[in-house]
Amino acid sequence: MGWSRSIMARCMRLMGRLVVDHPGLVVFLSAVVTIFLYANIHNLRTGTDLTDLFGNGDPQWRAASQIGKELGYGNQLFVVIEAPAGGTDTTDQMENLAGRLTSEMQASGLFVDARCGLQDEELLNVVRYFTWNFPSFARPDQAKALKQRLDPKQIQQNVRRAATELVNPFSSLGTNYFVADPLGLMPVITGNGPGLSQLGNFDLNWGSGNRFFSKDHRALLILAEPRESAMDYNFADRVMQWTQEHIQSITAEPDLRASGVRATAAGAYVYAEQEHQLIETNIRRISLISIIGNLLLCLIIYPRIPLLLLSLLPASLGILWTTGVASFYPGEVNLISLSFIAILAGLGDDQIVHFFNRVPQEWANGGTLNEAVLRTFETTGFSVFLCIITAATATASLANASFKALAEFGFILTVGMFMMMLHTLLTVPALLQLWWRISKPRAPQTITFRLLPFVARKSVDFVGRHTRLVLGLGLGVFVLSLVFLPTIKFEKHFEIAGADNPAVAAHNLLSAKFGIEGTPHVLLIAGGEQEVLNRAEQLTSRLGDYQHRGVIKSIFSPTFLLPSARTQTERASLLVGVNFAASARALEGALRENGFRTQSVQPFIDRLRQLGNAREVANDPITLQTAAKYLPAGVLNNSIRKTGDASYVAAIAFYGTDSDSVELVPQSVIESWRSQFGGFTEFSFDEMNRDLQRQVLHDSRKALVWTAAGIVLIVYLCFRNLRISLIVLIPIVFGVVATFGMLLLVRHRFSFISITAIPLIIGIGIDNGIHLVRRYQENEHNEILAIAKASGAALIQSNLTTMVGFGALMTSSFAPLVEMGLVTSLGVALALAGGLLLIPAVILLEERRRNVTGVAIGNRSED
Repeated sequence: MGWSRSIMARCMRLMGRLVVDHPGLVVFLSAVVTIFLYANIHNLRTGTDLTDLFGNGDPQWRAASQIGKELGYGNQLFVVIEAPAGGTDTTDQMENLAGRLTSEMQASGLFVDARCGLQDEELLNVVRYFTWNFPSFARPDQAKALKQRLDPKQIQQNVRRAATELVNPFSSLGTNYFVADPLGLMPVITGNGPGLSQLGNFDLNWGSGNRFFSKDHRALLILAEPRESAMDYNFADRVMQWTQEHIQSITAEPDLRASGVRATAAGAYVYAEQEHQLIETNIRRISLISIIGNLLLCLIIYPRIPLLLLSLLPASLGILWTTGVASFYPGEVNLISLSFIAILAGLGDDQIVHFFNRVPQEWANGGTLNEAVLRTFETTGFSVFLCIITAATATASLANASFKALAEFGFILTVGMFMMMLHTLLTVPALLQLWWRISKPRAPQTITFRLLPFVARKSVDFVGRHTRLVLGLGLGVFVLSLVFLPTIKFEKHFEIAGADNPAVAAHNLLSAKFGIEGTPHVLLIAGGEQEVLNRAEQLTSRLGDYQHRGVIKSIFSPTFLLPSARTQTERASLLVGVNFAASARALEGALRENGFRTQSVQPFIDRLRQLGNAREVANDPITLQTAAKYLPAGVLNNSIRKTGDASYVAAIAFYGTDSDSVELVPQSVIESWRSQFGGFTEFSFDEMNRDLQRQVLHDSRKALVWTAAGIVLIVYLCFRNLRISLIVLIPIVFGVVATFGMLLLVRHRFSFISITAIPLIIGIGIDNGIHLVRRYQENEHNEILAIAKASGAALIQSNLTTMVGFGALMTSSFAPLVEMGLVTSLGVALALAGGLLLIPAVILLEERRRNVTGVAIGNRSED
């Protein structure tokens, strides 16, 4: 150990000699690197996709990305136009607002499609799709009714009924509807079935017709599909900004303003905008509070402005250099890892304060100022190096997390720690040397800090007078906290957005007016077209069992509108025995008898004859390409879409009866379905939230183990004495255990993020023990109380700035950041108490024992 100490002392002395002899060169090189890194910062990107937080390796977020980008599922912007309270009829104003807004959406270039209703031709195409392909949609319970409608003896009556029975979603089409469905097949095919459930939430007959009015006629809905996914925060912000500006512009016009009609945006893009604003606002607020708080603290503590400015340099340059390095690798940061600015601002002067504190003390012991600087490098400089290595061990353990946001956060903090070490040991001491060449102090400065030396002296004097009391209280708090630790329960989930969030309020309105639910559970299937449809039908059937049990409220499957070829053949076989040719002849006769011209209905008659050829139907099933010609945009392509040559992806969405239930279908059942029907991806935001917390908890526990093991190893290799190493570890052991015990005492509700704070407390809190014990061990004649008084002010200042940095997280409106700020700040404060009070108390008892036994804890010969 003596050899390794000698090597480190020699290295630190060489570093000190470089700073003392060539400060200009050090500052010049630092300035060159600073300019180089600063010039590249503009290349740093802020990730705007949610997968930037979770990583492409996560199957849930891979599915989310695929659903959003390839399928477009859920990428809809809704605008709910509401009538004012009261009975005033504002239908015309609502339609005016909806018509103008959809027209401007279509012309903006931001949207693929926008609509507030369906055109007559679109509705007629829907009718033609079902009636011209009715054998493909005939279910067993409908076969009898269809056969009756196709019976030549009943056709004349059916024609008469079809001409007058127009009370359905297509009533406004009048005679055009009759031409498309002269036999009245549409009510049979879609009756009591899921095929047109999307249109069932609207009253298409209200107003001017074909508009998406709510059943109570007090709301009108605009459905829009933006060009890019809502997973892209920047694009979501653009869409929302454009939408809000145009809503405000149109509703500000006198006629609409007087009517009281209002418009509210809802859906995925509103959530994306609100979450983006939440994160950005919190990061900005936290960083500002941390920087201003530490600046004010330094103004109070440092007696001289130059010293204050120099104390801010490690943090300032550390943040700049870290940002510059990140602009090269990884090249972008996510919205969570940006909080490194607030944390580095708090950690920035943690080590330089020990340098400022030690130099005047060494100069007062004799020799020149430069010799004092060199001795400080050999002693405190080595401690600074060790402390930053231990802190970097904690942050590096987070960098190995499988949760990408946490891993990136840990990586950037680790880079920041090493950047601050360079500036603490090189840049700032070099600037001090240049300053002293201009204005060299005539005598050792006895006052490095205001107030803190007094606090340190009083605290240490109390320990000297009441050693056993201090140890007893500390041990009591530790044991009591340790006993109650097993009773801690962690909250299972947290909500990003509360009920008062505009996105939540808007979606509640959407659900109340139109029955459009919140976030669904989704089964995502990929493969060839018929493969996807076959597996979708099998899965839909199994989900139907859970719907019958009341577990699932509703299911939306692409096979409701596009059955597989196998199912189409099976359904067509239900109508075997029907003479379609005879039905066609009977229809022609009935039309003439009722005074209709057959020319307009001839396409339907020809199609009816064609359907009589069962072999032709089997060889020419409905495909996605066929269906797309008839169905309006957005009806089908959000649930099944072609993604490449012979490659398709489909999504089955289902909603639980209990909105708080996370697992609607047991995972064991999902796995059995995969075995039976082939692979698919299960996806839901609720499950993702649960998996996220489980992943972060796992990563945090792993980081805790690696941090603890790494720091214990570093401490032991540094001191090579088990008893001394245990004394050095007192602050972090006491700090972690007492933190959770005290929070438990005040009935704090812990979340999983509390575990993430422990590696940070360990990595930061160990500094107290290293600085104090290493300085105490420098000379076997040192007394711990004198050492604690000499180092106490620096210990307090370094911990105060850290507490301010993490305390700034408590001002966040994002619960996990508040939790991390509270636990880490309290942990650092208790680690300071462990270093400044408990370590001197323990060593003081050792010193008293030494006077009896002659054993010296600070004797280097032990090592």
